[in-house]
Amino acid sequence: MALCHNILNLEEDEEDILTEKNPHDVVPTLDGAYLADQVQNILLHSGRRTTSRLLHTHLPYSCLPEAVRNSGCKLVHLARNPKDTLVSMWHFYNKILRREPMSSPFPIERAVESFCSGVIPWGPFYEHVVGYWEESRKRPDEVLFLKYEELCRDPKDQVRKLASFNGDNDDDDDVVEKVLQRSSLGRLKELEVNKNGVLEIVPIPNAHFFRKGTVGDWKSCLTPQMAKRIDHLTQFKLRGTGLSLDDF
Repeated sequence: MALCHNILNLEEDEEDILTEKNPHDVVPTLDGAYLADQVQNILLHSGRRTTSRLLHTHLPYSCLPEAVRNSGCKLVHLARNPKDTLVSMWHFYNKILRREPMSSPFPIERAVESFCSGVIPWGPFYEHVVGYWEESRKRPDEVLFLKYEELCRDPKDQVRKLASFNGDNDDDDDVVEKVLQRSSLGRLKELEVNKNGVLEIVPIPNAHFFRKGTVGDWKSCLTPQMAKRIDHLTQFKLRGTGLSLDDF
């Protein structure tokens, strides 16, 4: 979200609004706004800073309204290694759902079982990824499929790809560096608004959205047996799609 915002607003946003607001408040999440009965306000106020309106959603492609799928708007999907996705999700929901700070976390064993069964927020992981992947191959000018691991490995190249997709062909190294600097997890995590602030739409502490952001952190949480189970499922679910376990 921060990357897309900074690519579209870098020249106008000299004051850097991300020092004052969490990226989730700058780029509204439609499904969160729906749950909070704030969709109308989001649609009225988003996009005022530029001619482009930037919105976020957790919805799989199959659940997007026809009005969105056929509107010609551009869609960006960021996929991540399923094991890292699971561990990140496990940490996040343990933070927001535990009623008492010292209460026991949701067991990782149950989280793995739910993940492999497809019983997770916003639906089965693999169907979600494959839906956007296949659509990106049909309509590459309207649907961009990015991989978190590639973004971490070669951020400049991926930012240029994202900027080009959004219609910005500025290839200046200084601009790319500024986008990356303003969007970096390390910087955002240390901002006062993200240390002590709370989201505007739903009362979730901003700090909950910033943890490690590293590749391979699943190794600190999953047993070899858990990892092997997820890898086997990944190979099965991605078979014939053009994606593979090696892509993550």
